[in-house]
Amino acid sequence: MSSDKQLVKLIEHYQKALLINSHNSLTYSYLAELYYQQGNLEKTLEICQQALQKQPNSTLILEVLNKVSTRLGFNEDETSYLSEALPTVIMVEEAIAVLVLQTPKEVKSKHKVETWKDAVILGNKLAEQGLWNDAIQSCFTAIALEPSLNFPHFIIQHFILPKIDNPELIANLYFQAIKVPEIHCIAYAILGDTLTKLNKLPEATTAYKKAWLKSNNPTRAEKRLEQERTHIDYLVVGTGKAGTTSLFHYLSQHPQIINPHNKEILFFNEHYEYGLDWYLAQFPPPSFRRERFLTGEATPWYLGTIGVEERVFQYFPHIKLMAILREPVARTISQYYMHLKMGLEHRSLKEAITSELSILKDAENLDQVSETYWKTEQGYLWFSLYLPFLKKWMSLFSKEQFLILNSHDLYNAPSATLSRVFKFLGLPDCDLISYSKMNLGSYPDADYLLRETLFDFFYIHNQELEEYLDVEFGWSNML
Repeated sequence: MSSDKQLVKLIEHYQKALLINSHNSLTYSYLAELYYQQGNLEKTLEICQQALQKQPNSTLILEVLNKVSTRLGFNEDETSYLSEALPTVIMVEEAIAVLVLQTPKEVKSKHKVETWKDAVILGNKLAEQGLWNDAIQSCFTAIALEPSLNFPHFIIQHFILPKIDNPELIANLYFQAIKVPEIHCIAYAILGDTLTKLNKLPEATTAYKKAWLKSNNPTRAEKRLEQERTHIDYLVVGTGKAGTTSLFHYLSQHPQIINPHNKEILFFNEHYEYGLDWYLAQFPPPSFRRERFLTGEATPWYLGTIGVEERVFQYFPHIKLMAILREPVARTISQYYMHLKMGLEHRSLKEAITSELSILKDAENLDQVSETYWKTEQGYLWFSLYLPFLKKWMSLFSKEQFLILNSHDLYNAPSATLSRVFKFLGLPDCDLISYSKMNLGSYPDADYLLRETLFDFFYIHNQELEEYLDVEFGWSNML
């Protein structure tokens, strides 16, 4: 096996080779093999994914994939599934989730844990039961067994960390975990999230920067990283339950886009007091930009939060902005059921809508009702009233800085819609690995009379929106 420095140099060499010719299966196989030798299984799988998307039957890549599958303890059928699934999913974690969490195997206690898969299954089960400390310990057992995989970290980041009041245990375990050379770079990012919850902002900022140092350029000096000031190129500012998660992951597949580890940073609406340095630390610094790379984030609640537009303009007056708008009745109902599932809502749909309508139906200015409104409401109708917020943003930013998308187009014609997005960002068009729809929800049909009430409420608003933007959304016939 080559030394660590030799491996890094060879990896950089073959990465550059792929920029010149992205269809050479031999280059992909060399690069995947080097990552495998480095112990970076997640990155090996990502390279296999890219190669299989271009050449699904590449013998060289399938040989490397078999080695990784054997290392991960997957049987022949699971390996076959992995080779078929990788070209069709957006993230490697999607395929791993099916193989691990949808397995019929049940692990009832830590004494039954034999593999990293056992530990993940148990950790996920304990998290579902709200047994947070035990869930954390199980996930870190999985991390210790396979440190280069993202999946155990994913469970901690999305299902455990947001729920616990005292993240001290997670922080201490991550301080130990990052000492392992093969640890996945997301460990530093989650450490940053944990330290942020503990209000240790300077330490959190350092952790975020080290996540980029680990993930993108392991040979670059840390001093230079600390001296660089990052610039972000775009924001997806709206709107929730309209496809922003899908758009963010589509953007992440473009070879000239490097996105942050988290889709929603929530800086300009919830975490502004943390300061600009904390925010920018979560994006790739300029030295990571081989040739010309763009970076940005997608926090869909920016659009409907009063005052966010002024904060963004203060720091990034020339930034490019995107908003995905969904037919308001469907978006409103979808957000209600998301809140119901998350335990944030206990009223019936009719009660919630009736309550909000009583406040908004005669309001001439949302600024005037915002104080009393947020004492009782969750924003189901509020975030579907696009026009007053777009007017606020477009009073500061030119219309040329905005790209308005229809969620219907994103879901039904993703390739054509992404071509518009890439052109807007000044990037060459790109065929993506997958156009999987992310973060979809399922819920019962709403009562017709309630839908009709909502349709009537939004009708004039929708007409004025189309006139203001000079766009036809076709929402007037969707009752």
